[in-house]
Amino acid sequence: MNEDIKLSIIIPIYNGENYIQSTIHSVLNSSYQNLEILLIDDGSTDHSLELCQREADLDSRIKVYHKENEGIACTRNYGLRHASGEYIGFCDQDDEISCKMYTIMMHRIITDGSQAAICGCYRQKKNGRRVVFEKYTDTILENPRSRNKLLLPMLFKGFAIYENHEAIIYPTIWNCIISRQLIEEKNMRFRSFVSYEDDLIMLFQLLLQADKISTLSDILYYWNTNVHSEIHRSAVRHLPDLEARQQNLINYITDNLAKNNIAPKIIEQYTYVQQCRNALLQLDNLAALNDRKTIHTLKMLRVCSSISYICSAHNTVPSAKGFIRNTIIIALLRRKHIVAAYFMNRLINVIRFAVEKYQITERLERRLKRTS
Repeated sequence: MNEDIKLSIIIPIYNGENYIQSTIHSVLNSSYQNLEILLIDDGSTDHSLELCQREADLDSRIKVYHKENEGIACTRNYGLRHASGEYIGFCDQDDEISCKMYTIMMHRIITDGSQAAICGCYRQKKNGRRVVFEKYTDTILENPRSRNKLLLPMLFKGFAIYENHEAIIYPTIWNCIISRQLIEEKNMRFRSFVSYEDDLIMLFQLLLQADKISTLSDILYYWNTNVHSEIHRSAVRHLPDLEARQQNLINYITDNLAKNNIAPKIIEQYTYVQQCRNALLQLDNLAALNDRKTIHTLKMLRVCSSISYICSAHNTVPSAKGFIRNTIIIALLRRKHIVAAYFMNRLINVIRFAVEKYQITERLERRLKRTS
């Protein structure tokens, strides 16, 4: 394959000394060699920067940058400003890729004349077992078809509406390659309203703005589950201004949907769905207080805007099968069983994190195999 086209890979780094070298080597071993690898150190306090600089000394394709700690959205935007490739991809500091990932995706982009490509993703567990996390079919999508096949299923994930049964879609960006020209022309940037939805925002912009997107059935990105990652930490960090942040997120999404002529009915449905997600996050946020004032603060949830919204909403959207919190907790909130919803949510979260942290599912599977 002709590799005249340079591909920039942006990797944000924050205290990743235990796994960053494996990630870098995974990208360096790509069969697509015309790479520019941007390692953006976001104010690490461990030896991450030193390790990155050591790798850069060994391979001229690596560029290392150091900045003050600002979070992953600002760090990725910093990478966008310094990337020189015609196309841009993203990788997290503790993940890995198939050595053929960029070759296959760039081939599809060039062959299809697309502005972006999206591939499937494995969730790679500690024992090395890989589980399909995201999956697509081999398709070329042009707007408005890409909105119906990708954008709406992503926005309504976890709810039984606008589902795409041919694909498993999550708001992730590390399995995407995007034209830098599109990013610059449409001023696409990462944004963080609550804590970790920067992937959602960039993918949202891509699916709204791109004229043609290629999806691949190949599963080429390996997401390593890391219980110490930013997403897991955010689940236990209290945000005093959460309600205002949530409203800003809804405003951003709905305003952009309206500007791109999405039907008012869809916008109304999305608002309900996002308010449901907001209500669940409000319960998590209250649990993060973890002090004696919690019971008294529970009363405040009755006037929380997201909970008030879903309690009074007439046009609701049912939860999708398999999404336990959506099914159980939202039903309790709609019946105004606030206290029950709070404690049930805490119980579900405890079980969920225990299953992941102690690999309970994997242990049960191994035990069943031994007895079968």
